[in-house]
Amino acid sequence: MSSDNPQTEITPEDEFCLDVAGYLVVRGVLTGEEVAACNEAIDRVSKRDRMLEWESPWCDPFVRLNEHPILTGYLDELCYLGYQLDRPPRLLDEEVAPAEPLGGGGEPRNWSGAYYCGNDARFTLGVRAIWALEDVAEGDGGFSLVPCSHKSFVETPSDVLDGRDDMGVTVQPALEAGDLVLTVATLLQGMRPWKGKAKRLLSTGYISRLVRRSNEAPADDPEGPPQWVDEMTPEQRVILGVDRPNPAPIVYSDGKRTWVGGEPGTYHPTTMIRDPECQIDEKEFYFWDLNGYLLVRNVMDEAWLAAANEAIDACADLIVKGGDISHGTKRLAGTAPSSLSGLFELPSPHAEPFRRMIANPALVERLNWMSGSGFVVDAARAIIYEKGTAGHGVHSGPYPGSARSIYAMQNGRTYCETINVAWQLRDVGAGDGGFFGIAGSHKTNHPVPEGVRSLEDERGLLRHVEMKAGDLVIFMGSAQIHGAYPWQNEIPRRAVIFNYVSRNLEKPPKRS
Repeated sequence: MSSDNPQTEITPEDEFCLDVAGYLVVRGVLTGEEVAACNEAIDRVSKRDRMLEWESPWCDPFVRLNEHPILTGYLDELCYLGYQLDRPPRLLDEEVAPAEPLGGGGEPRNWSGAYYCGNDARFTLGVRAIWALEDVAEGDGGFSLVPCSHKSFVETPSDVLDGRDDMGVTVQPALEAGDLVLTVATLLQGMRPWKGKAKRLLSTGYISRLVRRSNEAPADDPEGPPQWVDEMTPEQRVILGVDRPNPAPIVYSDGKRTWVGGEPGTYHPTTMIRDPECQIDEKEFYFWDLNGYLLVRNVMDEAWLAAANEAIDACADLIVKGGDISHGTKRLAGTAPSSLSGLFELPSPHAEPFRRMIANPALVERLNWMSGSGFVVDAARAIIYEKGTAGHGVHSGPYPGSARSIYAMQNGRTYCETINVAWQLRDVGAGDGGFFGIAGSHKTNHPVPEGVRSLEDERGLLRHVEMKAGDLVIFMGSAQIHGAYPWQNEIPRRAVIFNYVSRNLEKPPKRS
């Protein structure tokens, strides 16, 4: 999510990007001279001083970074009611910051890093700043993050945290020396192994003045605790805040007695208990909540694919041209799309491959946890896009006034009122065009900026999905902001689009 025009005030485009993705790359903040001064200072710091403490005689360039007008301009806008330094500058090289599991997220809730929106206002209580002091190419490793994870309602799979299974959700930003990365503190982020020589990145953390610093115990009372405190039990002393470290010891209770036990940390009981019989794949559940879509591989076999394609060929006389779906977007301009409706009523045997899609087990299993039972088919059609067919303009999004646009998470269940399913009858490669979504946009609280809507300034938000024939992509039909690029392949795009509505919506299903 890049901003190429550094400024000291956050723009609506920045607000949208931070709200959707949880981070922002501000390009070219430091001059070459400022980058050189920081690198020279690092070269002069001894190995044992690599944490770059403020009092080090060589740290003046880093003090100036902390006071940089572009950084402070963003922090003034982002951190609610003023900010304070939480974590001093830290060099993210192999010695100080080796590969480590991603950290952050929303559990347990920590207000020193919280992000939320309400009453038409955004509240960011924690921000991390990453300064690039060397170029970092995509694929170099090092600092990595999971976009949209600052709003995730689902526990992150351990495989994603430690990198055993990336699931395609982790991003390692490509940076040039002088760039600044700003992340919401609760965004999942950390260090992946460097590939080759480690690059110089400098990390600093800031929090709102309203919250407690992350590694700071309460200041000691210069007069000491009152004498009567000596008569208190260990449990009472902990709750009175006497000699309390951070984190504090845990005071447990069974409703009849209290006791201090175990290592200091966080104990926060929950009524949520995992159900091993729920038939939900935990990684799919996480991916769906995080991104707003889900790709399911190899649902259709070769014979089924052949029958569906043959049906479209046989019913070519029923294919009709549509109107302009580009919404006037220049980058999406092209010829009118073609489609075939009435799929369930085609003459035998051509309806059969499409009727098989209605209640396919692989689909129903997922719709049950995405929307809950009682969903119905609202519409279905096959789309046939020749090379040069226009793309579909950016549309949909979470509008509170529309029941169709709602996505919610409650008591471990997801509620999505409209769901689209695209069955792929042909391969979709990286440069072919077709469906794209803005991952995480089903939770945004900001309108789509004009630059994103027109595709003139995508900010890296639009995610094109590559697919194979036989795959299906399930996406939030009205809650997620999405669209399609113009079709570029000589082989026409073919897909079957189903629209499902939840049991909560009144609109009756169409039978075609």
